[in-house]
Amino acid sequence: MTLFRRQPNDPNTIRPSLAYNGILALSCLIMAVILFRSGPMNVKGAGLLAIFLVLSAGVIMATHLPGCTGIWLDKDGFLVRDIYRSERYRWTEVGPFAVRRRALGSSVDFPYTPPGETAPETRSLPRGLGRSAWKLARMMNERRTRALGLDA
Repeated sequence: MTLFRRQPNDPNTIRPSLAYNGILALSCLIMAVILFRSGPMNVKGAGLLAIFLVLSAGVIMATHLPGCTGIWLDKDGFLVRDIYRSERYRWTEVGPFAVRRRALGSSVDFPYTPPGETAPETRSLPRGLGRSAWKLARMMNERRTRALGLDA
């Protein structure tokens, strides 16, 4: 990927937040320990739920493996990886980024019009990245505006 001129404090890679994911994984582990200590044989399904929580904590922390999750930006667009699922978007194919309230927090959504299509579809950036949804949406909109030359 060819990178274009960087502005001050303008990252080309956005990685997951270790603090956010660490607290989430720690919460899963604490709940698993409580379930294991409550006597999983006495409570039907408690053992299976505890095992699920331990595996969930492992998957949450796996997002920090190299190249697993994040956003990589360049002058042509950006690459989004979420647990090794990759999608490449060009700045000309996406619309403005907006923050949407969800049942469990906020997400950054954007309209994406695939080549050859006329109707846009809504896509979301991965959650748990190293900044708030509001800052992420603002930064992505600024990068899109600069790349398309809309700020002139």
